[in-house]
Amino acid sequence: MIAHKKKIVLFLPHRADPTRGEMFSADLLPLELLQIASGPIADGYEVVLVDAMIEPDYQRKILEACEGALCFASSCILGYQVYDGYVVAKAVREKFPKLPIVWGGWFPSVMPQMYLEGGIADVVGLGQGELTFREVVKALDSGTDLADVAGLALWRDGRIHYTAHRAVVGFDQFERVPWELLEYEKYAELQVKPTHIKVRHRFPLPGHWTPQNPPRGFSFFSSFGCPEPCTFCCSPLVTGRRWKAIPGKQLAEEIAELHGRFKFDVLRFQDANFGVHEKRTAEFCQTLVDLKVPIHWNGTIEIETIMRYKEATLDLLEASKCHLLWLGAETGTKEMQTRIKKEIGIENIPIAIGKLAKRNIVPGTFWIIGYPGETRESMLETLRQASMVKHAYPIAGSEVYPFRPLPGTEDFDAALKLGYVPPKDFYEWGKCFEYKYNSHNTPLPDDVREMWRRYNNTAAIYDKHVTEGPRWMRDALSRMAGWRLKRGRYTFPIEQKLYDVYVKATGQIQPGAKDYQPAVDA
Repeated sequence: MIAHKKKIVLFLPHRADPTRGEMFSADLLPLELLQIASGPIADGYEVVLVDAMIEPDYQRKILEACEGALCFASSCILGYQVYDGYVVAKAVREKFPKLPIVWGGWFPSVMPQMYLEGGIADVVGLGQGELTFREVVKALDSGTDLADVAGLALWRDGRIHYTAHRAVVGFDQFERVPWELLEYEKYAELQVKPTHIKVRHRFPLPGHWTPQNPPRGFSFFSSFGCPEPCTFCCSPLVTGRRWKAIPGKQLAEEIAELHGRFKFDVLRFQDANFGVHEKRTAEFCQTLVDLKVPIHWNGTIEIETIMRYKEATLDLLEASKCHLLWLGAETGTKEMQTRIKKEIGIENIPIAIGKLAKRNIVPGTFWIIGYPGETRESMLETLRQASMVKHAYPIAGSEVYPFRPLPGTEDFDAALKLGYVPPKDFYEWGKCFEYKYNSHNTPLPDDVREMWRRYNNTAAIYDKHVTEGPRWMRDALSRMAGWRLKRGRYTFPIEQKLYDVYVKATGQIQPGAKDYQPAVDA
């Protein structure tokens, strides 16, 4: 094939606002960009990939790369990426007004009009992007009408126009992932480099690894979509509840090959729902064991899936060095389970967590309070269930988050009917998912909010994998926190006050970063 030599610029915005002194764990690689680059690379195009995580002067680099480019493309999810991506795309538009700008990712997929009307997109890809982006690039190169490409939102005659629906397809329909575009050592350097920056969503370290001696992490997409109908998640709209995955044996062989190439220690699957198919999971685990791939790995799975798995399959998870599985418990009452269409048996939550804990697999469990229309009693019961799980299984994460209305979900529409006022621009959308800084915006009863705050602090002190402070102090404070979790009583939190005093005395307080300000008009 004759190379086109035409250039495509791909950009992944910051996941967290660096002005807050925060970052996401650097094992999160720009997988979404590598996936959509696969087709154009196979067709002979040059691809320049810029990830804000590893490129300090990323806007300058992007503007330089866009000179003479065929198109500029970006992807984002809800959070700071929305605002950061907007700032960069606007700068591109101002310098290169005729350069086509393409957006994808789940947030643009459910809010395409915002991007098209905002002038920072000529085309928005909806849902699965590999084939769509490949066809968009070819259309831009040949000058053919983008309206003939399925899976797009376009701006025509002053209104949004949707092209034909594009069905979800399997990974066998894609070209190979161009791993040669990945500057992996830059990510590995960030992972092992000592820093005072707070790393968000860091998972417990497996094996002999410690914060002082961290592992080299890697991430991977092994599946697309999720079959669950959850009302708080946008996946039913974006993926149509379809789930496509790389077969288990093939997946393990590919991971073994990538390990040989990049020499990572811990693998994180960024799938929405890794464990859907038990046979696939078993084949993957058994092949990892057979190939003696020397890594630990983690991913996502459903509580009811664990309950369906055979004990032999769960044993294979342990044998293959699965060290962490993320679980969505979501709510602690049967009524709310039905309301959100999750239908997890409340009695199954601690059983499933126990099945993992006894195999030394950390259950990273998440709960939500404050769903549209949820009663105070339901929220308190969720907090009670979360504390019971945490007390019974100290190895487990049991984190409670306030509900956030996600566009493209049933619960977003329900929240609107109850008076929720959504963000109005890219700046506000960019900060609306910052739990720590604007959780007061969630309509929780005052007593529930206070119990939620104290529960979170108590659970953190009870954690067994946290290493700050001398061991004797951690043990003493943990015992006090355990007493509270067992009884659900959080008044007069002496251990929290003592720990605060220790943190301040040892200079561990992070300087308070100011809320980020728009670099341009939003």
